[in-house]
Amino acid sequence: MKKIFLLYLLALVFFTLKLHPVDANAEDVEYQLLTYLVRVDFIPVPDVDKHAIGIYERRGVAVFKNGDTAAYHSRGTWDFIDGNGPFQGYTTLTYKDGSTTINKYSGNQTQETGKLATMKGNGEYIKGTGKYEGIQGNDSFSGDYVTPYSKETKGDVVVKAKGSYTLPK
Repeated sequence: MKKIFLLYLLALVFFTLKLHPVDANAEDVEYQLLTYLVRVDFIPVPDVDKHAIGIYERRGVAVFKNGDTAAYHSRGTWDFIDGNGPFQGYTTLTYKDGSTTINKYSGNQTQETGKLATMKGNGEYIKGTGKYEGIQGNDSFSGDYVTPYSKETKGDVVVKAKGSYTLPK
């Protein structure tokens, strides 16, 4: 009976690894984004008070835990009621050697009355160039506004991101 159980257990482990292989080449990444708005367009929606949709563009710098840096450029859309709601977009990171990664993301912004907004979301690598050609993986992020959006301040945000990716062999 023990032999049958052990054979069953070994077969289960084998098939589990075969169906869900562990990628030993996965690279973990952790970084911080320091960003600001360069463009935002508001389009009011007349269904409820303070409802608007729009597009935005952000720029900034990515600072990686390992000391690397990259230029950050993001474009996206949002649908907020009183500062709260979903957003989605695309981020391009451009590294010193000219390589790039493009990430498609979505998230949610929350803003309590009298406080600065926060955000959380997830993304997926959809393209890479140079040393990141063929990148696959995903990440998650959370961020806090440092300044509100106004004519004087441009909605400065600090975002912390963690992820994992693989590259073709």
